[in-house]
Amino acid sequence: QAVAILRRNVVVLVAPPPLPPPAAAAKAKRPAKKAAAKDEDGKKASAKEKEKEKEKDKDDEPKKLEKIEELAGKRIAVIGRTEANVNLLNIILKQYEIAPDKVQVIQLDTTDVGPAIRESKVDAVMSVGPISSRITADAVAAAAREHEPPTFLAIDASEAIVQRFPVYESTEIPAGVFGGAPQRPAEAVETIGVSHYIVARRTLDESTVGDFARLLFGARQVLSNDLPSVAKIEAPDTDKDAAVAVHPGAAAYIDGEQKSFFERYNDWIYYGLMILSFLGSATAWLMNYSKVDDRVQKLHALDQLMDLIRAAREAPDVPALDRLQAEADEILQAAIQQVENNALDQAGLQAFSLALQQTRGAIADRRALLLARSAQS
Repeated sequence: QAVAILRRNVVVLVAPPPLPPPAAAAKAKRPAKKAAAKDEDGKKASAKEKEKEKEKDKDDEPKKLEKIEELAGKRIAVIGRTEANVNLLNIILKQYEIAPDKVQVIQLDTTDVGPAIRESKVDAVMSVGPISSRITADAVAAAAREHEPPTFLAIDASEAIVQRFPVYESTEIPAGVFGGAPQRPAEAVETIGVSHYIVARRTLDESTVGDFARLLFGARQVLSNDLPSVAKIEAPDTDKDAAVAVHPGAAAYIDGEQKSFFERYNDWIYYGLMILSFLGSATAWLMNYSKVDDRVQKLHALDQLMDLIRAAREAPDVPALDRLQAEADEILQAAIQQVENNALDQAGLQAFSLALQQTRGAIADRRALLLARSAQS
């Protein structure tokens, strides 16, 4: 899809003035001598006979090409070796109902155009290039003979051709664009135009193409100092019904609708913030859940100590108290590990210490009571 128009080319069809045949030139001289002799004799020539001879000489002169319809049976030189120009010539000829086999197409290099015209090897020359092309200007200059300008063949059916082939354009060759005296052409000439595009794959990211278009048009004036043709780069038609589709990224830049970073990724940023918020809430919940679990574990240790206190007050004998004392020691060891891991806060540590003291006191009181009963018995 199009990103920019690299250049606009126009078709220039010119026909050099025909050279009179040598026989006609010699014949043109003989009547003057005879006329002089007859004038001397005063009897043999008449004004009527002279007029007939002039008309006959005029009929013998080669006709000057003035219309594309007259190209049938002629030799047409196409500048350049590309087949695209030949195909374009065939399209033009077909529009005027001239079969391709009715003309002789000769493809010439740029250096061969002048000699071919001077040696009358071609009857018309076709050039396809920018209106400011030096190649086209040289071809027009070479087609002039003895200050007689070439004939510019107008493609007056350009609109009809564009309707059939939308990739082409109907345009004009401005009057006097090729200079000369008289100017060439004398007036604007209708013709066919074709544009060369800078294109990008349609799958390429829109932001990438938009940034490229912005840099390209921004650097155009700077680059034109070294490469004058760069100044001809222009924006393509962004209408949806344009003959050449424009890449959405380039169209956004050209129409002033190119999105900024936040505009392009606004939705992603919004969804990202939502996801981060959800993750933050989930993390906070997990942390609270883990704290609750730690709290439950700490409360479970306190519950164990309270159970030991109740069991100590009802212990039947000293061995039972020893077992309760051993359980209390295990609970104490677990609490010490929590303190080392900073898993037990100050409030929890104070509650645990109080419960442990009560447990030990209950065990000691029950132990003393059982020993006293044993001594009395």
